[in-house]
Amino acid sequence: MLHTPARRGRPKGTGIDDSDRIARLAELLRIHPELRPTTAIRLMGYSDPSAIRRLRDKYKVFTLKSRIALLREFAPPGVPGTNTAEPSAAAPLQQPR
Repeated sequence: MLHTPARRGRPKGTGIDDSDRIARLAELLRIHPELRPTTAIRLMGYSDPSAIRRLRDKYKVFTLKSRIALLREFAPPGVPGTNTAEPSAAAPLQQPR
């Protein structure tokens, strides 16, 4: 029987669906670009440091994924690593002589 060893430390993720909160946060930051994410989260009514940290971290992942999606969508054809439909053709390694 296969047994996966127990992971050490705190478990990753809470399992809480914060998608609506993240969407509200993104909209608030779009309207008020001078705000920082933590300040915007506090303006939304959250004061618990754990909730603020959770939302801030999830927002950071959300923005990274959004930027990657935009880069892939608007990248010119032929740029390796931007088109997920076809694998990028890497140059073959040359043998030393």
